[in-house]
Amino acid sequence: MEEMEYSSRSRVLRLHSLQESDFGVLMDYIKRSSVTDINWNGSALWIDDLYKGRYKSGIVLNDEFLQRFSAKLSNVVSRQFNKYSPILEAETEDLRISVIHPEVANTGTVLSIRKIPREIRIIREVMLDDGYCSPQIEGFLSACVKAKMNIMISGLPGAGKTELLKYLGGYIDERERVITLEDNLELHFPAVYPEKDCVEFRVNHNFSYAQAIKASLRLLPTWLLVSEIRSTEVQYLLEAISTGTHCMSTIHAESVEMIPNRMKNMAADGNRDWEEEAFRHVDVGIFIRKEMKEEGEIARHIAQVCFFEHCHGKNITTMLVDNGYVISEHIPESKKKKYELYDVEIPKLEREVFYG
Repeated sequence: MEEMEYSSRSRVLRLHSLQESDFGVLMDYIKRSSVTDINWNGSALWIDDLYKGRYKSGIVLNDEFLQRFSAKLSNVVSRQFNKYSPILEAETEDLRISVIHPEVANTGTVLSIRKIPREIRIIREVMLDDGYCSPQIEGFLSACVKAKMNIMISGLPGAGKTELLKYLGGYIDERERVITLEDNLELHFPAVYPEKDCVEFRVNHNFSYAQAIKASLRLLPTWLLVSEIRSTEVQYLLEAISTGTHCMSTIHAESVEMIPNRMKNMAADGNRDWEEEAFRHVDVGIFIRKEMKEEGEIARHIAQVCFFEHCHGKNITTMLVDNGYVISEHIPESKKKKYELYDVEIPKLEREVFYG
């Protein structure tokens, strides 16, 4: 594997060299493009596959392999791994690796490998055929990007929020400057869209989200893409988009209605109503649902889409899609003005039965 940087969030310095042989029997899963996650819980190996769903592999990782792999990883990131330092993390351009010591994991050594591909997993034809969303919902969201609306994508872990963000990024005009902000590099925007004007920022303990957002604004971006907001950086992001910079990001939330409140709870400055700020400056909320079918396959679809606005002193959520159905054709006047401002045809929504 190539030499990679690693996030200071996990206190790892630099990953100098990992060979394919270091991954042993796991390398076969790493090479499979459909596999997204590889997890050893101490006694069983679980695989997350885009097509097969989540299943238990018959492969058993013995203590000798786990000790050898942990020792190698510990050496290349120059960090101890023992009962006093029980968490070992590292990252490559394609993988995020975590190992938990048996001193704190009763089930034994825990190993997690998440794949972060330098490609787009969502393809329009496939998403329509698989019931990810209907053509009109896809067309509606693409129109929102073209109208430079600020979009928050919500969902639970593993729902595919980052993948949808990458997909929607394809509708950004190549002449519009994009700046991505991440602590763990997952978007790979310059690699996915080499024709676009993109600057990729990596946040660490020497370069905080607040500093990154401020630095971004000096570079005259049209778009800020934040892989995930988790904490007080939400304040700086809302302040940035209040100046006219446009944004797409992801957030951990169980419905679109929860997005503004989640943003409020992340903010540290209690002197402002951050929930109101979210309604003022975030235009579109999306919720992705991940479900396990009876046969074990994983199904993902856009379950909810809404508009947010602050109008006449009220925070208003206009639900357009719920449970995969278009339930409303109403587009608020404030959003129509955005479509008109950027010469984007106002999308027509028709109530529908979920496409799947």
